[in-house]
Amino acid sequence: MSQTADNTIRSIYEAIDRRDVDGAMEFIDDKCLYEDLNFPTPFQGKAAVRKLFTKSCENIPKDLLFVIDDLTSTDPLAVGVVWHVELNGIPIPNGRGVSFYRFSETTGKLIYARDIVEPPIKPGNVSFIIIRLISPLVRRFLSKQPKTKQTQPVVALFLWLLAGTYLYILLLSPPGQILPGYPAWAIPPDTLKEVLGESINFFFILPIANAIGIKLMEAPEIHPVSQGFFNFAEAWIFMFLPLILADRRGDKLPKIPIWGMAMFLTNVFLTPYMALRAAQPIPETEANKQKDILARVFGWIGLIVGIISIWWFCFAGGPEFGNLTTRMQYFVTQLSSDRVTIAFSIDLILFYIFQIVLMGSVVEKMSWLRFVPFWGLIGWLIL
Repeated sequence: MSQTADNTIRSIYEAIDRRDVDGAMEFIDDKCLYEDLNFPTPFQGKAAVRKLFTKSCENIPKDLLFVIDDLTSTDPLAVGVVWHVELNGIPIPNGRGVSFYRFSETTGKLIYARDIVEPPIKPGNVSFIIIRLISPLVRRFLSKQPKTKQTQPVVALFLWLLAGTYLYILLLSPPGQILPGYPAWAIPPDTLKEVLGESINFFFILPIANAIGIKLMEAPEIHPVSQGFFNFAEAWIFMFLPLILADRRGDKLPKIPIWGMAMFLTNVFLTPYMALRAAQPIPETEANKQKDILARVFGWIGLIVGIISIWWFCFAGGPEFGNLTTRMQYFVTQLSSDRVTIAFSIDLILFYIFQIVLMGSVVEKMSWLRFVPFWGLIGWLIL
């Protein structure tokens, strides 16, 4: 090698910061494999790496620079780098990264690279729960152990694909690509304010408290159609907890944490739970856990909130929100333009399907109730 590996890396970074692709390519081996984990597939060969460097230099501002914070220098053929990105001398939030580079013993040029960029979304402790969720899937589909006949791997795989599709289309897809409205990473302030307001008015506790004279905090003003629809969906997922707890097939799964995330974060977590459940062995006996007072309490709460939600949707808020026809027109407009409303509508469809599946496993008497959306679950919980 004409220079040390760490100095070569510095030279590559300096060339990229100058937008000098040819200068950077002087240090790249013809057989280089470059893994930038922002992309789904690696870049194989010098021509592919040149395309990566060219696109990077053409699509980022000229005053955006990659700044090396630290790098190793003891290995003549391998270098680890800690770096960050600056714009006009200002460090960019979520702009840190680490990289590993290996050089060829024969040519002295870069033969392998891997870049890892700081993720914009940091789940924190939730990441441990996610690992627990995907571990059964990894064991089921990636291990070489024979699959038991008592599981439903095809159903589990379909549900995982459904969960991934849900996540991308409803939460991550760019505006107008598939659905109208904005993805989770670009929610407008007005939409975020409305979602926060709906959450603060959870189960109508605060609006009702204000109405009877308790004014510790003013309830946010939300369109009654949106507020009623939101709380109806929340009441349905709320009543899933006793049903999930009664289902023996999911006994080895973290039921309460998953339900809690579906209830208080996003309903995207319920489909992965059903996928994990499908990968579990079917119990040898059909006996499920008996309902207790918790089931009846949840059923009555769901019944009360469900009735209030429908009334709120149709009549709450006064004449300025129009009659029932006007409110339905507002809902249809939201359904065609607002991604949050679309997401909750799809959630209700999934709730109905999962209610049929779970109640089919748990309910012995009056099993026909499982086919009655929302109210059938209330009937099983209360009766």
